[in-house]
Amino acid sequence: MVAVGGPATALSAPLDLLWQDPFDTQGYSVPLGKTWTGAPSSLPQARLPAAKPIRKPQSLAALTAYALAHNPQTRVAWENLRASAAGVGAADAAFLPSLSLSANGIRSQSNTTAGFAIPVLNSSSESLSLTWVLYEFGLRAAQRDNALAQLYLNGFENNQALSQVALTVTQDYYQFIGQKALVQSYTQTVREDRANLDAAQLKQKSGMATIADVLQAKSALAQAVAQLLSARATLRSDQSALAASCGLPPNNSIPVAPLDVDQLPPSITPSMAQLVHRAVHNNPLVQEAAARILAARATVREDAAQGLPSLAFSMSAGKRFQNNLQPSENWALGFTLKVPLFTGFQQSYAIQEAQRQERSAQASLSQEAQSIALTVGQDYQTVLGAREAARASQIAVESAKASLAAIRAQYRVGLATMLNLLSAQATLTTAEQTRVQDITTAYTQLANLANALGLIGLPRNVTKLPTLAAGSKE
Repeated sequence: MVAVGGPATALSAPLDLLWQDPFDTQGYSVPLGKTWTGAPSSLPQARLPAAKPIRKPQSLAALTAYALAHNPQTRVAWENLRASAAGVGAADAAFLPSLSLSANGIRSQSNTTAGFAIPVLNSSSESLSLTWVLYEFGLRAAQRDNALAQLYLNGFENNQALSQVALTVTQDYYQFIGQKALVQSYTQTVREDRANLDAAQLKQKSGMATIADVLQAKSALAQAVAQLLSARATLRSDQSALAASCGLPPNNSIPVAPLDVDQLPPSITPSMAQLVHRAVHNNPLVQEAAARILAARATVREDAAQGLPSLAFSMSAGKRFQNNLQPSENWALGFTLKVPLFTGFQQSYAIQEAQRQERSAQASLSQEAQSIALTVGQDYQTVLGAREAARASQIAVESAKASLAAIRAQYRVGLATMLNLLSAQATLTTAEQTRVQDITTAYTQLANLANALGLIGLPRNVTKLPTLAAGSKE
């Protein structure tokens, strides 16, 4: 009996104890705290995507289509799907017989105990063998069902990857065009503040304004310029994010059409209950959780069949050549019956494990469905709220524009101060920023809702979704 926790060398063969590290494996290591540099020169190198010149403004649909075909995330999922498809083929191959050809050649010589040498013996043999499992109580069928379940899992993971990439592109797209709109707003603010400074300096020269008006105008202009520079830096960062989500280098320029701040996102006509019903049936995460139940059930059947008898047929034929003698022939036909009698309780525990994993998969399906239903409900309310906020922000911008025009006219004739003018300008800038943020938020939340529903990309109008009655089947 070997004591647990004893030194590893105590279990080594006696000659192994003579050399502690004969192959110098410690030479691959480095001192503690030092950088390891033992990577081979043939280590595969990561390749960044090639730049793609884009001259025409791209729509969200065009960028999404490009990203689905070029983003590495979708390729990983696609290759996994193709691998699992090959796994189904491997499971199907178990139903066919296996055929093998073997050949060997031997040259040998030996001495007798009396010291006489037996002549050199040259021999060779070739044989052809066939083996075919005839019956095994559903083991191969269960293995094929398990392979199919893995195919379903990878298929739904592929759909989830497509949906996630489309969502990322949509979010980055609206973030980018929204930031472009903010840059335009800050540019207009700088232009207005510069005009305010010119007006204040002109009035100060004519004695109709004090130096305080000029200083206030300069301060407002400096602040507007700083905001513009910061917004431009953020815009460059958002451009890089959009390019990366499309599968392009971060420095790849992507021209896009400007944000239409007067266009509200499409309305939602299906009820929340109808959208939840659709999501539970079409969301890839829910479908993937359902496929895991199929995989667990197949594993239960597979483990159960492992403990049952199996019957196989075998056939072989061959020839043996020895020196210059005539070849000898051999052949064999037979059936093999395998009846497991005792596996040390391994079989029963494997079945119990698979059964509990099936119950766990069923619970996971319910959990995933509830999570998606909650996500759809929250996104539904968020989209409605964001759309109303965007509508209100449009009214606020129009009101702020009218107020600024009135106060500017009053300032020219001395009925308003520079502080009033700058306050009105700041109110308009804030209102325009809020409008851009509310509109882009509404579109982004709509994309989140589409993703929860299992849609690839942003729908043009949610009213196009099929109207689902409770309990109906698609």
